[in-house]
Formats: sequence, C-alpha cells, structure tokens
Amino acid sequence: MSQRILVAEDDPAVAGMLEMTLTVEGYACEMLSDGQSAMARLSGAVPDLVILDVMMPGSDGFSILKELRTRDGWSSIPVIVCTALKGDEDVWKGWSSGADYYLVKPFDLDQLRSVVARLLAGLAPE
Repeated sequence: MSQRILVAEDDPAVAGMLEMTLTVEGYACEMLSDGQSAMARLSGAVPDLVILDVMMPGSDGFSILKELRTRDGWSSIPVIVCTALKGDEDVWKGWSSGADYYLVKPFDLDQLRSVVARLLAGLAPE
C-alpha cells in the first residue's frame, strides 16, 4: 500500500505540481484547497505525512499545525510547512508550531522529494 500524504494548498498551480510530483514518486495524495477543509480533515484517517501551506482561506497553516499536534494519532505525523513566508519570525513560528521541515516557495522539486522520503523513512531531513 502506498504511503498517504495529505496536502493543504490553496494555489492550484502549486497544488497540481505537488500532486503530480508526489504521485509520480508513488505516494497516494489527498488534496485540500483551504484551511477549513484541512481543520475538518483532522477528524479523519491519519495520513503518513502532511504538507501545509500557511496562507490559506478559512484557517492558516500555523493554526492547523498547532491543532494537529494536539490530536490523538496525529501528534507524531511528520509535517512540512510549505510557504512563501521566509522572514525569521515566520520561520520561527513554523518550527515552534511543530513543523518537521520548513520549505520556502519557490522550492526545488528534488529537495521536496528528498525531504518527503527522509521524513517518511523516520530520518531527519538534510
């Protein structure tokens, strides 16, 4: 069975690129386009990894991440925050909210593949 990745990304171009890249790598992707859907999804089946945009309608990725970290079964799931926010304060907010990796847009697809593979293998990203 493929490892399951939940992606919350409101930009259709970025979402499409993520879905295509991850699917080609053999992962099963569940795509959500807003923060409200992502928050509601926290009561469903637990994926193997989560990729969260920060700036989304409905709820921001940092709030979703904080909530995710309090949920049974979800608290230890690897989470990649994927955002255009690159200021020191934003990066610190991502790490302090519980991100396992902070990926700044635009990002390199090889970097994404490497980080996803390492996190799913239980390894720290390089």
